[in-house]
Amino acid sequence: MTKKEIIKIVISVLIAALTALAAGLGLSSCNVTRTVTTRSEAWQKGDTSVVIQTKTVESYDGSRKY
Repeated sequence: MTKKEIIKIVISVLIAALTALAAGLGLSSCNVTRTVTTRSEAWQKGDTSVVIQTKTVESYDGSRKY
């Protein structure tokens, strides 16, 4: 191997390592929101109806705290 080929291999390995490091740091956080809706209908006298609806929203922040 010539000196030029060795330098190219070393540079390629360094670029691959830096890319993996950047991807690891960039993908280390996530935000998730989940919404659960429950609906219940009950018919009563005449044309009057009752609708009970509940909604639960949960959030999760999975980012790193430095």
